[in-house]
Amino acid sequence: MLREQEKGVARHREHSATRENAKIVLGRDDTIGLKLDRHGLPLVPQPTDRKDDPLNWSPYLKLLVLLQVSWLAFLGPLAAAVINPAFVPLSNEFGITPVQATYELTVYIVSAGVGPLLTVPLANVYGRRPVYLLGSLTAAVTNIAAGKCKSWPGLMVTRVFNGIGAGSPVAIGAATICDIYYLHERGFYMGIFSFFLVNGPHVASLLGGFIAQNLGWRWSFLIPGYVQIATVVLTLFCLPETIYSRQTAPGRRDRSFMDLLLFRHQGLQGARIRPRDFTRPFYMFKYLSIVIPGIYYMTAFGFGSVLFAATGASLFRELYGFNVAQTGLMLSVPLLIGCLLGEMSAGWLTDRMVYRYARTHGGRREPEARLDAVLLAILCPIGIIIEGVCLSHHNTVPWVGAAFGMGIANYGVQIANTVTYTYCTDCYKPQSSEVSSILNVLRSLFSMTISFYAIPFGKAVGYQYAWLTFALINVALLVPVILLRVYGTQWRNSAWQKPPTFHNDL
Repeated sequence: MLREQEKGVARHREHSATRENAKIVLGRDDTIGLKLDRHGLPLVPQPTDRKDDPLNWSPYLKLLVLLQVSWLAFLGPLAAAVINPAFVPLSNEFGITPVQATYELTVYIVSAGVGPLLTVPLANVYGRRPVYLLGSLTAAVTNIAAGKCKSWPGLMVTRVFNGIGAGSPVAIGAATICDIYYLHERGFYMGIFSFFLVNGPHVASLLGGFIAQNLGWRWSFLIPGYVQIATVVLTLFCLPETIYSRQTAPGRRDRSFMDLLLFRHQGLQGARIRPRDFTRPFYMFKYLSIVIPGIYYMTAFGFGSVLFAATGASLFRELYGFNVAQTGLMLSVPLLIGCLLGEMSAGWLTDRMVYRYARTHGGRREPEARLDAVLLAILCPIGIIIEGVCLSHHNTVPWVGAAFGMGIANYGVQIANTVTYTYCTDCYKPQSSEVSSILNVLRSLFSMTISFYAIPFGKAVGYQYAWLTFALINVALLVPVILLRVYGTQWRNSAWQKPPTFHNDL
């Protein structure tokens, strides 16, 4: 009996501490009517009582939105990368070298990173849905045009507009996840989104090798373009608007599902696009919680994923005598397996870490708790080193060694991707579209340069030493992320790191 009373007192104290911390976390003194999760902890953000609040949607509708947004993030990079195994026949068609053929990928990556800076502000004012539709349609049309091109300059022009179109859904995907899910469950669902995002190019390599070998390189552009056209139709009828103002006027009626599809009451009421909206993503460079993980993430993704795509077609043909189909398999299967295993150790695990932290800190959820999982991303540089050593000793080490290294690296890449996106958007949820834009820019601008120096550097010093250099750069940039785990909360709450004041109604 006494033990039961002690448990009751402990629960009462924990409940009181939770209420007190809720005042800090939610920025409100009145905690009466506070909505709690199934563990008795306050929901972040607090949902409204309106049915059209995306946080109140049914789990099935949320899942429908999640899968569509993830598919769009998967399809854009996939459609751009199907051509990767066919760089050799592409170079033969236009009379250029295989290395020069990789520049079409470089142009796409740049456009996909920089272009969305023009479209994300539109998504914040007029809604996510128009950007998804117009971006996907642009990507579809430009891919079909690329398959019809007769000149190399013409094909490169299509890559510019394809990057802008395909990159826009990628840039706002994380913001959509934040629109519909609470902080405590965001790691799992952001992990699903990031798994699709990372693995588009990996599946593309598998498909692209067989398409190019059996149908020709032009179909590497045409088939993805036709799939994107079908996706635009699906998105038109099935993807509702998710942007929602937490300061909605009390008298406004709830929007129906048809309202969300037919652009009725679209976007934020009374909001207008302004020139300063296009500079707000750069404002986020002020924050250590964005810059530190962002710089680390760009090297993890660049050296742990793009490096293999940019060099694989040339190196595997030269060193192992692979044909186009074999190259496609090599650039696909190991990376897919690595990412799948990596995600199994990422999203749900970070949610668990946040929950465990909250239970021992009076219900206060801190994004830094997720950063414990980033230690597993050390496998990324380890895998890079393994592949580099195997390439240098290709006469004695079979291709299986390089494949193993690529898989290990992508295990780490997937963890780095999920942890970075979830942590950064947790820190600044109202500005999640700007945050994801910055991560997109950093990833793209860094990745675009790899095809210019990776192979020349490897030939100059040896692939094992070149790849070792890349790995050490990534390890060095992991150290500040570990410091962020220790001091991040203190830094975010300091006077010079005050949170942004824009979009706080989201």
